[in-house]
Amino acid sequence: MNLRKAPRTLVLTGGYVALVHLAVGLALLLRFDGRIPSEALAAWVQVAPAFTVASLIAFWMAGLYHGLWRYAGTATVFQILRGVTLSALAWGALVVAFALPLPRVLVPLVWVWQLVLLLGVRLAWRLWRERVIGGQGARPVRTLVIGADHAAVGLVQEMRRKRSGEEGLEPIGFVDPDPRLAGHLVEGLKVHGTLDDLPRVLADLRPEVAVVADPELPGRRVREVAEACETAGVRLRTVPGMAELPPGGRITLARLRDVRLEDLLGRTPTPATDEEVGAFLRGQRVLVTGAGGSIGSEIVRQVARFAPASLVLLDHAEHGLYFMQRELLAASPAFPVSAVLADLCDEEAVAQVFRTHAPSVVLHAAAHKHVPLLEEAPREAVLNNVRGTRVLVEAATRQGVGHFVLISTDKAVNPSSVMGASKRVCERIVQAASRRGEGVYCAVRFGNVLGSDGSVVPLFQRQLERGGPITVTDPDVTRYFMTIPESVRLVLQAASLGQGGEVFLLDMGEPVRVVDLARQLIRLAGLREGEDVEIVFTGLRPGEKLHEELHSNAEAARVTRRERILTWDLAPEDEASLRGQVAELERVAAHGDGAAIRAALRDCVPEYVPAQEPRA
Repeated sequence: MNLRKAPRTLVLTGGYVALVHLAVGLALLLRFDGRIPSEALAAWVQVAPAFTVASLIAFWMAGLYHGLWRYAGTATVFQILRGVTLSALAWGALVVAFALPLPRVLVPLVWVWQLVLLLGVRLAWRLWRERVIGGQGARPVRTLVIGADHAAVGLVQEMRRKRSGEEGLEPIGFVDPDPRLAGHLVEGLKVHGTLDDLPRVLADLRPEVAVVADPELPGRRVREVAEACETAGVRLRTVPGMAELPPGGRITLARLRDVRLEDLLGRTPTPATDEEVGAFLRGQRVLVTGAGGSIGSEIVRQVARFAPASLVLLDHAEHGLYFMQRELLAASPAFPVSAVLADLCDEEAVAQVFRTHAPSVVLHAAAHKHVPLLEEAPREAVLNNVRGTRVLVEAATRQGVGHFVLISTDKAVNPSSVMGASKRVCERIVQAASRRGEGVYCAVRFGNVLGSDGSVVPLFQRQLERGGPITVTDPDVTRYFMTIPESVRLVLQAASLGQGGEVFLLDMGEPVRVVDLARQLIRLAGLREGEDVEIVFTGLRPGEKLHEELHSNAEAARVTRRERILTWDLAPEDEASLRGQVAELERVAAHGDGAAIRAALRDCVPEYVPAQEPRA
């Protein structure tokens, strides 16, 4: 016996002994109309020791010593049925064995009373624990639940199972997007209305906390909930979005967290696993460039879920590469993992990587991406982005790589920046390679990624930590945003669709005003604009657009079988002509003359118009 459980076992034993004999006493009273004959009492006393031992053994065999009473449920009912049945049969056998003067009808009566008493005590204990009929503990926090589906019901049940003495959440009702549920009871609590009724419900019920229990509630509705709760002075918490839950993960109170910016911008679910992506990656030798960066590291994590034959992480920055390798190895993957520190512009180093690891799938995420910095350093944009992509593509074609995927950007559409123009050249290089027919070469464009290195959100957060001000370029500037895990899942889905030469575009949702983003971050920090922190407008930086474009007029959109992925049909590339343009671009870049580099970029990308020049 586990000595740490001994006190509980002794208490259960005493309780079970009392209940089984109370059941016998009630059965005798019922059978003899309230007057038990003395010979029946004597017989009861005679058989009591053996009946006690037999009943305790029956309850042990049925598992009634092993479960926790506060989690009593359907399985517990069947355990009690087994236990009381064995106990009642033991009573009948003992009466026969001792030839006692007791009627046989006591067997079913003892069974019924034991069942009623054990079920009643278990139910009463659970209700007491859930504070329905009493109990002691810390002051519960009045909680309104947003959503009334099975996940919300599970959270309410868990709230009621909180331990005595802990500060817990006391559910007081629901609101739900479905108007058909309004006025009905769910888990004994009223659905007080729809999300449109939330301001009224908050005023009427005066909760201290509201919990968004629907992981698929659209970002627009989460913003509405957040604004209503802020106005009412109610703290808002949420369950994680589907993208944050591990495969098969369950929504529990332990997963509740405060609302984050990504919850307000969008929670459109994408599946964590995908059979088509699995077929694309499973058993492949995968090379990920830029593996230490924010996008590349998430690509590595998601590729690892699909059991590749091997995974090679390549980056020229050792810090991120080291930690990504350690993170991956800590999960003890069933495939070899290699970390390679190398510069894509070093042709011999890249050739050595391909000779050593012979990748069959290349996911190219390495690039310089900061628009203002690259406006000041166009040489680095060309030599890193363009030359690095060219070197990688040439090595891949020599190796006979089956799939090559370039991570591109919406800034490559009608580019106004050196960065955008350099990425459009990269797209052209990939498209030209696809014409050889020796592998599938494609590109995937998407916009700003929340939380990626150098993105606007971490910048705003650092400015908030310093007490402000928050700097926004223009009050009307808009951008498309997506979370890192969501964008990478869609990238892998797009890659699995590739037939060669496509430029895929991810559905980025609706554009968001950056100033609204700043204001939401201020509210999430519990601060007030104009009082606690200021927003300062600094003007568009070199190379920046007021509004990003998703495709140019020269590109024809085409839907794919994935509802959130489109592809653009671009004119086929003349590889010989492009090779000459790229060689000239690299030659000019090597000399570092900014004006000459921009002119050479324009030769490669005729639609490139620097931001300071008017676009026709």
